[in-house]
Formats: sequence, C-alpha cells, structure tokens
Amino acid sequence: MLEFKNILYPINLNSKNITTVVKVLELARILNCTVHILYVNDEGAGYRYPADKEDAVALKVQEVAPAELLGGLNVTYAVSKGKLEQEIQEYCKKNNIDLIVTGHKIRNKLYSMLFDSSDVNIIDSISVPVLVIPKK
Repeated sequence: MLEFKNILYPINLNSKNITTVVKVLELARILNCTVHILYVNDEGAGYRYPADKEDAVALKVQEVAPAELLGGLNVTYAVSKGKLEQEIQEYCKKNNIDLIVTGHKIRNKLYSMLFDSSDVNIIDSISVPVLVIPKK
C-alpha cells in the first residue's frame, strides 16, 4: 500500500477560488501526514507584494479553511520565486514530498491546444505522483 508522509499543494494566491485547499487539508488529516503549501511567485515579479511572505500564504489558507480542520494538522507554508515547475521540483527534493495535489480547471479543446496550464506542466516535468482535483 502507498504511504504518504508529505503532501505538497502549490497554491495560486492570485486565484479567486482556492477551495481545493480544503480538500487537500482533509486528505492530509485522513492520511495523517504533513501538508506543505507552496506559493511560487513569478521570477520577474520582484518582492513588492505581501504575498511574498509565508504569513500571507497562511492567512489566505485560513480565509477558506475552517479552524477545526487546521487544528492538529502539521502544515508548512512556503514561498519561492522562479519558474513554477523548477521550484516545485526543488521543493519536492528538499522536503521529501511523496504526493503533489493540484487543482485543474477544465478548459475547452481550443484553449488547451493554444495554452499551457500549470497543472499539466507539473505532471509532465516532475517525477512525484500527482493527484489532480478538477475545479468546476
């Protein structure tokens, strides 16, 4: 049976809908593992936004996750800057990540042919199992 100790959830703080984080926290509770919530800022953005701090990531998560769900969970908040896939890959190596959980917004075929999506890039470039949760 697969055993997971460390789950990574790359979060997009610019997204209006981050409710997937609640499902990730519920999964971490069921599996009794540590959840790492990582925000990767664009490499050209500079450090001028409050989101460049771990506290901002924690506050964003606390906005959508019930306190009783967060209580007792081992949650690590992290911030990085650079290309998303590379930063996630490095974070996975440093922190022994066993599973990546990401959301996926269903797009039409034309959009999918013309544009990359971050979740597909993660799946294609990182050799850690990925659980994809569709967003409606």
